[in-house]
Amino acid sequence: MRSRFAGKNSLAPALTANWLIIMAGVAGIAYGSVSARAAGENDITSTQLTSKWSIIIGGGGSYAPDYEGSDDYEFQPFPFASVVYDNFIFIEGASLGVNLLNFDGLKAGPIARYSFGRDEDDNDALDGLGDVSDSIELGGFLKYEIGIWSAGLTMAQDAAGGHDGLIAEATAGVAVPLTETLRSSLEASASWADSNYMETYFGISSKQSAKSGLNDFDAGAGFKDVGIAFGLDYMFTESIGIGGRAQYKRLLGDATDSPIVDDKGSADQFFTGLFLTYRFR
Repeated sequence: MRSRFAGKNSLAPALTANWLIIMAGVAGIAYGSVSARAAGENDITSTQLTSKWSIIIGGGGSYAPDYEGSDDYEFQPFPFASVVYDNFIFIEGASLGVNLLNFDGLKAGPIARYSFGRDEDDNDALDGLGDVSDSIELGGFLKYEIGIWSAGLTMAQDAAGGHDGLIAEATAGVAVPLTETLRSSLEASASWADSNYMETYFGISSKQSAKSGLNDFDAGAGFKDVGIAFGLDYMFTESIGIGGRAQYKRLLGDATDSPIVDDKGSADQFFTGLFLTYRFR
């Protein structure tokens, strides 16, 4: 019996620093991120041969920090959609990309994604820091898959005046079929951010210090976090599936030393998510 999984990747959206991107579709995120990501399909059914479209919808919920670096957690419901045309143009949640290069497991191209900002009323620890506007990030991606293994790199620059920064995310993972309907995945990740991004989300200006009571803090460029994620996916039918995700991330460098993390939050970040997906065939 043929496996019901259409692609190599986990059903679970990858969880990254901006959880709402990933949950609405990044991952999270991201770096991204669904099990049947048609942009990476190798197993094509007779139905798919007659159609260049792949459409997946779904929804679920996650339990995650209420801001990056927080030690307070909240439940976040989310919808999800993935639309891919001819293994070339894809929309996954809040991301739009194009596989300009797609050869022998190697994919590369431009990507644009909508990134939610941060409201100071998300948590009392943010009082006096002001809001961070939403961003539109433009950049590119590179991904390579061989067998059950994969690695990827995404770089994106804010072009809408949200955090005004550049962020790069690298991943390496493995997806292992346990049965014809059950699959596990394991992925390691690391992200780097420039000084604009770090100052926006982790820095404390003199004005902010006066309003919040937190110490001044200049956050510079550097590696922002490393993480490990585990996914488990089960396909009830060739169209209906359920997926789960658990992830641990450790903030690094100036992100760890920021007063909103060191004094008010935690550098240890945990995330869990569970959701259902439906694939149109």
